[in-house]
Parts: sequence; C-alpha cells; structure tokens
Amino acid sequence: MITPQEQLDIIIKKIKSYVNGKSQTTIRTLGKTFRGFESFDQKCRIDKDEFLIGLKQNGVVLTKFQTDFLLNYLDRNRDGSIDVAEFLYLIRGSPNENRLNVIVQAFKKFDKENLGIIVADEFKGIFNAKNHPKVTRGELTEDQAYIEFLQYFKEGNKSGHITLNEWKEYYAAVSADIESDENFIALIKETWRLK
Repeated sequence: MITPQEQLDIIIKKIKSYVNGKSQTTIRTLGKTFRGFESFDQKCRIDKDEFLIGLKQNGVVLTKFQTDFLLNYLDRNRDGSIDVAEFLYLIRGSPNENRLNVIVQAFKKFDKENLGIIVADEFKGIFNAKNHPKVTRGELTEDQAYIEFLQYFKEGNKSGHITLNEWKEYYAAVSADIESDENFIALIKETWRLK
C-alpha cells in the first residue's frame, strides 16, 4: 500500500516531468501564471479553481484522484485556497546555503537601507543579461531579457517594489534550472555585477 508521502512524491514527480519536459513551461512560468490570477493575494495564496486552471494552462494533467489528493494536501486549513509559495517549494526545493547567500547579496545591493524592499526601476544599467540562458540560445536579446525579468515582478505586484521573499522565490526557480552551484553563483554575480 502506498503511503500518503509516497503518493505526494508521485504527484510532484509527475508535475516536475511536465514542467521540466516543456521548453515553454518552467517553474517560473507556473509561478507567473498563478500571480496573474485575480484571487492571488499578498499572502501568496490563490483559490483552488484558479490553481487548477493555472496547472492546466501550463500543460500539467493530473488524474481526478491526484488532483483531489494534491488539493487536500495543500489546503490543510480547508479555507479553499492554496499557498503558491508552498506548492512551488514542493516542486523546486530550496536553494542551498551558498546559493541563498548570493541571492540575498544581490538583493542587498539595492536594499541599502535594509527595508526588505527594492524598486525595480533601480536595475537599469546594472542588470547584465549577456549570459542569460535565453540570450545565449538566441531566444531573446539582452534588452528583452531585462524586460521579461521586470515583467515577472510587475504582473503580480503593480507597485514596482520587490520584497526579499519575492526575490528569493524568483531565484529559487532559477536555481532549480541550474545544476551546478558554481554556474548558478557565477550567473547571479555576473547578472548583478557583484564582486
């Protein structure tokens, strides 16, 4: 008999295969889809129906049993909403300490007063996208990569302000796509011109 944890692992593995198996669908695009829905709130929660719509829009197909199991697992307080950050964490895991340190270092470059919030407009002239994966593959120009980066944050947050948690969530998804710590750290340092 399969334990609940084993069942969850099977479902998460299935979702990962959809997310990693399609070039246009990544953990970041899944997060971006969820943030674009009307029910997405400041606590990073979304209603169950829009959560399922978001999965389908990104090509994730689960059986009715798997869908019910996942919703029951994610909606433990039974309020009808899903914690998107928790769900994305289940899929991608968390960056290790070395990766997290450089993610925070890049954020602090812009958060000089330690407020936990940075303004997206401050990135112009610093953001270096020449080694962005989509730029190196010829899918985007450096300017387009910059616009895509800003758009990621502005869709869920019209203010143009980015919190440390939003920054960490974004780069946790990037981290999940890069196996080597050395390559990830080099990418962040180069992108934000860190020493």
